[in-house]
Amino acid sequence: MLKKTTVAIALASLFCMTTASAVTLQQEDNGDYLDLYGEVGVGGHFGTNSDYNHDEFYDTKGYVDDSFATLGVKGQRSNYIYRLELDYQRRNWLGGDGEFELAIDKMYVGYMFDDHHWVELGLTDTAFDEYDHFGDFTFNKSVETGEAGDQENTVKYEAKFDHLLYGVSYSYEGKHKNGSPQGDIVNGYVGWMSDVVSVVAGVEARGGSEGESKYGEQQLFGLGMRVQVTSDIALGLNGFIEDEDLATRKSGDVYLAYETFRNYGLTLSGKYQLNESWEFIASANHEEYESWDVESPNYDFTELPAEYGKDRRWASVGFNYRPARDIVLSVEGRVGEAPEAGYAYVRMYF
Repeated sequence: MLKKTTVAIALASLFCMTTASAVTLQQEDNGDYLDLYGEVGVGGHFGTNSDYNHDEFYDTKGYVDDSFATLGVKGQRSNYIYRLELDYQRRNWLGGDGEFELAIDKMYVGYMFDDHHWVELGLTDTAFDEYDHFGDFTFNKSVETGEAGDQENTVKYEAKFDHLLYGVSYSYEGKHKNGSPQGDIVNGYVGWMSDVVSVVAGVEARGGSEGESKYGEQQLFGLGMRVQVTSDIALGLNGFIEDEDLATRKSGDVYLAYETFRNYGLTLSGKYQLNESWEFIASANHEEYESWDVESPNYDFTELPAEYGKDRRWASVGFNYRPARDIVLSVEGRVGEAPEAGYAYVRMYF
């Protein structure tokens, strides 16, 4: 039996439903479906620090708005799956201008071989992007692993069982989030899930831009781990090590003299679940980038001088409050060599 609702009724229901995770536009007895889903969030970052703002924000201000919205549809027909997702976000990354932009975040079709194996083709997240912050419990995430994220021209295969999961992806002519070419990107992960200890390891390699941008070849290894100490307390570890080739000179439009830089990052985090509505989260973080080091022969003295050498450390403490299942208020404060003093968000999902 076919069960359908009209798009008009579904859209109207978005404003009165607070407990559903998606609006079902179509559901069939054979498992085919069409869902409408989304997110609206208002909030941002407070006290962004110019001394430590090497990669995070387009500007250093008392408040950087990071409001965000997502609207998407996903579905299945027979064994074929599809997804279209639009993001309305600010260009807050370094080199951006802080203005809003509407962008297609995902647009792919795929095929489900069975309940455990599937493949996706198109604009989608690279394989390790799904788990690159697996051991980081902070709401806004802390140390960035530097993996490729969403990429066009991507083919991705994934598998998931009761405990074992793995995936691999290939992206043709990948790009940095600022639009700069990075070359072909290969990306993968393998993980093991259990009630007590869960671990995911990922790798990535890119071919480099061959002089078209400052981004050369790269090799990345990342690891995330969660330990459920008690029913209320969980600990997390997230880290990466990366060798990245970056151009140190430019002649006209051609980038030259690529040098290899070694980068590290580590986050230790903990979560205490007080009840269904309140959870408290703390983290300690370390980042180390060779290109920050003033004693490195490849340090770029045209940049602002590094106030903390080639590494920085900071800590955070905050909470998430959920008055309903699909509403979260998150507040976090940071101390130490952090790029910001704190952030606050309110996000609603449907």
